[in-house]
Parts: sequence; structure tokens; C-alpha cells
Amino acid sequence: MEKKIVKAGLYGLIVGILFSIVYYPDVVTVQQSIGYTSYQVPLREYVFKVLRNGINICFSAIIVMGLFQVYKRLPKSEYSNKQFLWGVIKSFLIGIVIFYVIYSLITMMT
Repeated sequence: MEKKIVKAGLYGLIVGILFSIVYYPDVVTVQQSIGYTSYQVPLREYVFKVLRNGINICFSAIIVMGLFQVYKRLPKSEYSNKQFLWGVIKSFLIGIVIFYVIYSLITMMT
């Protein structure tokens, strides 16, 4: 169980950093009254933004894998705690996805 959680964290970090490099631009274009101005984001700020998003995805992968491992270890029966936990996990994941989408839209607009 621990190996799978560590693997999920490591793969989550790698995928998160790669996703962040693609998702966050290093050149920002700002509209002004006379036209558009582009400037390059400082390297330190860019690296911290990429790492922050990569670590968030890493922790999300660890939580999801941990919940999945707990779900797999529950006893099987027709109506059990396993179904309840599966419903909690699904609602948790849906809530996280909705929160992340809204948060991403708000940060892109500001």
C-alpha cells in the first residue's frame, strides 16, 4: 500500500510539473490603452508557480491513491460501508475537480 502511495506521489509530481510547464506561460501579454505589451515573467516567480502547482497535483494524487487503497481493503457485501465510502470518494473528487476548474478560471481572469 505504501509503495503505491509513494509511486502515485512521485508520478503526480512529475505529471504536475510537466502540466504546469505547458499550462503557465513564461511571457505575459497585458492590454494597455495604446496596445498590447508583453513581458517575461521572472524565472524565480515562474519556477515557484510551476512547483506550487506540481506539488498540489502531487498531494491530490496521494490523497486519491490513499482513498483508493482504503476502498480496496474494505470487506465486500451487498450493502456495506464500501458503497458509502465509494460515494464519499466520488463526491470528494467531483468537488475537487469543480473547485480546481473554478479556481483556474478565476486566476486566469485576474
